Amino acid sequence: MSRAASSYVGRIIGAGRTPDGNLTVAYRVSSRSFPNRHAERIGDMVRIVPRAGSADAASDSPYIAYECLLWNERHIVASNGTQTRPIFERLKAGNTVRDALVAVLAGLDREFDSHDTPRICAVLDRSSDVAYLASVTEDALSVTPVVLRPGTMAYISTYGSPLPASDQTDPAFVATTALQACRHVIDGSLFSRFDNPVCSTACVAGKAGVDIAVLNP
Repeated sequence: MSRAASSYVGRIIGAGRTPDGNLTVAYRVSSRSFPNRHAERIGDMVRIVPRAGSADAASDSPYIAYECLLWNERHIVASNGTQTRPIFERLKAGNTVRDALVAVLAGLDREFDSHDTPRICAVLDRSSDVAYLASVTEDALSVTPVVLRPGTMAYISTYGSPLPASDQTDPAFVATTALQACRHVIDGSLFSRFDNPVCSTACVAGKAGVDIAVLNP
């Protein structure tokens, strides 16, 4: 894709299926005002944190530092904020994916910052081989199961397109590993149009387990 068609859409979450059929989720931080971010894996968790030495290194703001990816043997949860953990805990407690997403997003609402930033999420359910995209904005809440063909990735973004829609699909998702998926949402295919990439993380769920990666360009 040409950079001439570029635009800024904020944070991005993609739910995809690799060409060989494995469910994939990817999260990208894009930022104009907070460029000093870093994706960091700690055990079964990936966090977004301020980069060492940056002006925000000592910040504890939930809009700056938060868990963005959590997983276990059944579920993988990705999001752009503090909703990640409560969604994950509800799933562990036996809630359906729909109920967990609706309860948490309705309870927290959008982020009450100067942009009314939407909360966006993806959940992969490995037991049923299903992916969901979900979001809550100032005036809408959407929880949508996503039908994915191999080699495609559906996506939502905080400012460009926060509500899942059928035309928000990349038909050229060629990644087969988590690191390749990280790179893809930074500058691959249609994602190359979107400005200000900062970092990314991804999970590919296969029969042998989950492959996790982070990328800090």
